[in-house]
Amino acid sequence: MTEHRRKTIRLDPCVYREPGRVFSVTIGTSPRSDVFGDVEFGRACVDLLRTLSVERGNRVFAYCLMPDHVHLLVGTGPRAPLPDFVAAWKSGCYRERRRRGDASPFWQRSFFDHALREAEDLRTAALYILGNPVRRGLVDDFHDYPLCGSFEFEV
Repeated sequence: MTEHRRKTIRLDPCVYREPGRVFSVTIGTSPRSDVFGDVEFGRACVDLLRTLSVERGNRVFAYCLMPDHVHLLVGTGPRAPLPDFVAAWKSGCYRERRRRGDASPFWQRSFFDHALREAEDLRTAALYILGNPVRRGLVDDFHDYPLCGSFEFEV
């Protein structure tokens, strides 16, 4: 019997520690569950994201919690490489959901990331993330979507 090894999707660990490096991150729910259709739960997860951002020094340039997945535009922090920051946030959201009476797992394993190149405009990337609920037809203007925003930019 041959052993199946899961393909690694992570970059070299040192990339996730580079000061000022910014990543576009996508995290899915499993199996594409409508977890963040519960807006109050989503708001609790946004509050946790803000707390972790301050505590660990990871700048969150944009976030958008869609019903069945999440987009983040997040920078590396001095106290938390990207994978550690994402893992802490996912764990905190799970604990919050369990506290609300639902202990079923809801995150897909791991996450997808894209390291922004220096030439890529941070504001353009942030606006793209914030535009997700508009492109999905949930709202006409992202300002009307309760689970997206930025901790760094005035939106």
